[in-house]
Amino acid sequence: MMWSSNALAELLAGKTPEAMYDVLCAGRYLSARGQESPHEELALIKTLVRSSRQRALVPATLLQRLCVALVSSGFLNEAGENLASRKVADGAGG
Repeated sequence: MMWSSNALAELLAGKTPEAMYDVLCAGRYLSARGQESPHEELALIKTLVRSSRQRALVPATLLQRLCVALVSSGFLNEAGENLASRKVADGAGG
């Protein structure tokens, strides 16, 4: 079995930056800093999405970079960090 992603990346996949923030908030994955600074967190997400378009990153690479950025930014609480560290199996097998 091949491990290709993490649970946080799977949760954020296919969403707009605003929807990403909403799902993090609804799932209670935000730290106090993340809850107090929605504009700052959205700016981080939008910057990464914008830069991925300029560099033609594949979605999986974007999501992995986004997860790393969210964890290191302090916007996620312990549950969010655990989600980012939980690997998800690739359905392709291996």
